[in-house]
Amino acid sequence: MKKFVIYINLAFVLFLSSEKAFGQYQGPGVSGTLTTVKEVKKHAAPLDRSDALVRVEGFIIRQINQDTFEFKDSTGTVKVEIDRDKLPEKPFDENTLLILVGEVDYDLLEGTEIEVEQILFPDQP
Repeated sequence: MKKFVIYINLAFVLFLSSEKAFGQYQGPGVSGTLTTVKEVKKHAAPLDRSDALVRVEGFIIRQINQDTFEFKDSTGTVKVEIDRDKLPEKPFDENTLLILVGEVDYDLLEGTEIEVEQILFPDQP
């Protein structure tokens, strides 16, 4: 029983320390490298299978429905899905430069979409 209590305490300490150590972490596999919409569409199927996160920089130019938007960069447009809890508190419009971090969702019939995990403003880290 004493070993069990020690393991529970150790697990709790590790959990607390991991929260502090990764406070700035922005998701698995996220690098500082930006991807273009053209590259996302070209490699959509393998990106979907890998569950890798991509970072795209551009503008949300219109809202299609409650959680689907059209995103544009200099290479093209793609639909993005953004849950309400992922929207930033800071207001933005079609002229606000954004960095979207998310997973690529590819469907042969419905095309390519990015499921957004995080929205950053370029002046943020």
